Amino acid sequence: MHPEWQRIANEFIQATSYGVGELEKGWASRYDFSKRPATYLRYEEAFVRIPLGKPDFPDSPNLWELLGSRRSKRNFLATPMTLNELNILLWGTQGITADMGDYQLRTTPSAGALYPIETYLLVNHVEGLEKGLYHLDVENWQLEGLRREDPAESAYLFTEEQEMTRRAAVNFVWTAVVDRTKDKYKERAYRYIWWDAGHVAQNLHVVANGLGLGVSTVGHWMDRDMNRYLGIDGVAHLSVLMASVGKIKGGDWLKDRRPE
Repeated sequence: MHPEWQRIANEFIQATSYGVGELEKGWASRYDFSKRPATYLRYEEAFVRIPLGKPDFPDSPNLWELLGSRRSKRNFLATPMTLNELNILLWGTQGITADMGDYQLRTTPSAGALYPIETYLLVNHVEGLEKGLYHLDVENWQLEGLRREDPAESAYLFTEEQEMTRRAAVNFVWTAVVDRTKDKYKERAYRYIWWDAGHVAQNLHVVANGLGLGVSTVGHWMDRDMNRYLGIDGVAHLSVLMASVGKIKGGDWLKDRRPE
């Protein structure tokens, strides 16, 4: 633990807090989208590209019942998820739903429609996918294969031996490309990035529960190691949140809640 974490945290809050009249009114609204950093990330060196296409959506449960029964469930089975189920999860968290010309809108809100959040997948058990590390190319709606390997032990190690990450069909790792938000919102960018990550994670919970899958976000992970694993620098591009998803028995919630 950093010995001065409390002072640093307090200084961050103060440095990014405003009072009425302390900013030029409307400064953010004059942002020029044509000069923004690149909205989309693509890996030209990917070993495979898997087009996802439009998901095949099943009948959806009643929204109010779904919200009332939403739970974090981690007692995953070894049964693989289908590629269509993964596609629905990805669409529910990052899918493009409208084109506004200079920018696109997605299934989740983002401060200024800047969308700094990227999605990486540590795939353990998904039908039609090799085990490995993948990145979601949002613009072309395809998966990019970055590593051919079994990522289960890396997920387990980087989460300090949380069994659900080793058993999950897939572990989501969300990252943030800081300049996409910082270019417009300056020192407030980091606040907005965490909020954006929260919107994405909540949609994953709602969609996964709607599909009858188990899902749990993971706040305790070794981000320095994860950043190195993903090949990002941890400063301009850093990991911000994880989540594990997989098949469950779907009976009693308390039995599905944690690995036995």
